[in-house]
Amino acid sequence: MKKNGFFFTDGILKFRSIYWIIFITELLLYLIISSLPINDPGLYNSFKSEQNGIISLSYIPMIFSIFPHNLTIASVEFVPVLGPFLYIDSSVVTSLIIAVEGTTLGYSGFLVLVTLMIFPHFWLEIPSYAVATATSVYLIYLIYKRGDILRNGIKKVLYLYIFVILELFIAGSVEAAEIIFETTYPYPYDLYYPLMMWIPGSIAIFILVLLFRRINRNEYRKYRRGESENDNSSRTMEEPPVWNGP
Repeated sequence: MKKNGFFFTDGILKFRSIYWIIFITELLLYLIISSLPINDPGLYNSFKSEQNGIISLSYIPMIFSIFPHNLTIASVEFVPVLGPFLYIDSSVVTSLIIAVEGTTLGYSGFLVLVTLMIFPHFWLEIPSYAVATATSVYLIYLIYKRGDILRNGIKKVLYLYIFVILELFIAGSVEAAEIIFETTYPYPYDLYYPLMMWIPGSIAIFILVLLFRRINRNEYRKYRRGESENDNSSRTMEEPPVWNGP
């Protein structure tokens, strides 16, 4: 009897279940660690120096400064075994930077995190790392199972990598636009215009969700039902009629 539940569909591990666990874990790390009162002037100065180097660029060069850096991190997170460790490390370091920035500015890093979360690039970039790390875990399962499950799963892994490339490029493009608006326009337009990036950002998120579901269509009941009905229909059409006598 094939297992079905949160982690398995027809006895096969569900990628999207791994993804949701990792994504929620990532958000919890951000929420908890960023709220800590941490004072580290060296880390803060290093972060501000790197940030100033990015915001001084024009739009296109800024995209190609943000995107390759993020893609490099995500690419390493795809590596089995190594990926989850890098994922936790990068999540903790980023959370620490947020905590330090908040403490240095005189308020909780949690407020800094909330400020980041109101912009669309956050919800484009952060899930991509969860996809990469979930793929790392999924690859371990595929390698362990071997056979047809491995052969069929490798195609999904390649699609997921392309998906992460696309998602991070869109995230970098949206983030660069937000930065340009923040650094070019006076208050309150330096807030209004970046928030307007939710218009293209929400469209991109919607399309990416559809693409994610398409890549993982075998894990959704309606897709499995549709494929099963198609298989049965094809089988019925191929089978010759059986004569049972007068």
